[in-house]
Amino acid sequence: MAGSVLRILFASILFAVTGATFAAGESWDFGKQAFENGDYAAALTYFETARDDGLDGPAVHYNIGVSQFKLGHYRAAGQTFSLLADLFPKMRGLAEYNRGLVARRLGETTEARAHFLQAYEHSPDDRTIRVLASQRLAELEPDVRMVSQWTGAFGVRIGDDDNVVLRDEAGFPAGTTTDSAMVDVFAAIQGPWSGGNGFRFDASAYLIKYFDAGDFDQTEVAGGAFYDWRFDNWRIQAGIHAGAGSLGGEAFSRKTGGHARARRHIGSNSVVDLRYTYDNVTDSNSLYAGIAGSRQQIDARYRWYEDGHRVQVRFWFELNDRDDPGVSPDRDRIAVDYRYQPEQGVGYEVGIDMRNSNYDQLTSTREEDLVTFRAALTYTFKNNWEVLLEYRNSDNDSNDDTFSYDRRQIALGAMKLF
Repeated sequence: MAGSVLRILFASILFAVTGATFAAGESWDFGKQAFENGDYAAALTYFETARDDGLDGPAVHYNIGVSQFKLGHYRAAGQTFSLLADLFPKMRGLAEYNRGLVARRLGETTEARAHFLQAYEHSPDDRTIRVLASQRLAELEPDVRMVSQWTGAFGVRIGDDDNVVLRDEAGFPAGTTTDSAMVDVFAAIQGPWSGGNGFRFDASAYLIKYFDAGDFDQTEVAGGAFYDWRFDNWRIQAGIHAGAGSLGGEAFSRKTGGHARARRHIGSNSVVDLRYTYDNVTDSNSLYAGIAGSRQQIDARYRWYEDGHRVQVRFWFELNDRDDPGVSPDRDRIAVDYRYQPEQGVGYEVGIDMRNSNYDQLTSTREEDLVTFRAALTYTFKNNWEVLLEYRNSDNDSNDDTFSYDRRQIALGAMKLF
């Protein structure tokens, strides 16, 4: 995207050679031709020669910066665009936009965001720059939200589940399956504690209701606090959390624990995200005494995004130490997900999730492989509402046929980000 934008902007700037020497004008023409041919090293040499021979308008400085960017000379390009802004205040919006591209390519997301904001503010009459700056800010926003900002989400889905079981998450040998209509609701909020010193608070609530299988209704509420540090391009969080859940209208479990997270941008449009979570689980009902114990999870994600497209690859490792070995698996899991989500309009998402579970503490060890395919169509509104039609298909293969099953879900939902 950045390359095409640079070419469009390159072509849109008119340069007058009035008063320039013939040699400078010739170097300028040679530079343009070399640039169009993709020979950016030669283009840079010709543009610099034209500048040194007396061409000193905004276009020559701009195209020197573009050529430096194309060659990967990002620091030099940033200095050239900074000079362009200083020498020609009317070009400030364009210069700041390109300084933002440079900073993003270097992985300096905070600086990139500041430059894109400046580009927007200094381009009141240039709709193209404003739109481009807004798009780049939207791409960066999930990872550079200001520490003082409150954020949240609310979502609801209605649909049908043709195999209502708990095995996917809790590992229970339910022994009963049924087809049921369902509705689930999710809400979450996160914001700063007073003082703006990096301490933050978060809370969430989840409810799922099965109209024909009330014994499987579930609720969960959770809350916690963490501290948010920023070191150069790293964002690091560490904190504590607690939660409680119910099953079939009865108290089910409580958990307390801690977590740590480290996230870093790599280049202009990719992120590595590492997380560790420890949970101490306590049963809230003697019927579920076996779930008591601990769970540890290590989660590594890589995400690439550009122009509404996102690819995420995620790895999980989970270690359980529960009182009942039947709900104490060790697991590894990989998921790959592709999503296209424009600022407004129709999008889509497809993904596959593969999980291996080993119950090595059982007298007769058990191994399961769960594969889930997901596809969704979405529509995004400008007010941050999104509606989606989602389909999931799961296939669990176990060496104990009691735990082998297929599952299909279809749901219509809506979500609001704020």
